[in-house]
Amino acid sequence: MLTQVEASATRTTHPFRKTRAIVEHTLCEAKDDTTHLRLLSLLHALAACETALAHEPENLRRRLGELRAAAVDLVGRTWLAANADHPGVRAFDRFDGTALPRRLDETLANLLWARFVRLAA
Repeated sequence: MLTQVEASATRTTHPFRKTRAIVEHTLCEAKDDTTHLRLLSLLHALAACETALAHEPENLRRRLGELRAAAVDLVGRTWLAANADHPGVRAFDRFDGTALPRRLDETLANLLWARFVRLAA
């Protein structure tokens, strides 16, 4: 349930710090406009979730759904299917919007790390 939201998370300006860091890094490295726009869409979804956490808890479930959709759009369904055995992908598959913000941050950050940063190395 959404009642699991941490009180401290509602006071934090950016509860998705790890995810933001990877998105910002990937924005600098993005080689095509489509990826760049999808990264910006994910940042927008993160900001909407942060606003919902702090000021609009009644909208949180919808915002988390939009965040999940933006992440899927960014990494791609084909990539998710091809990497279904990766721990980051498995954790993302279990992302149902009821986890605490710091757990969601780790889940999203691990997914993006696996998709973008690991491949660049």
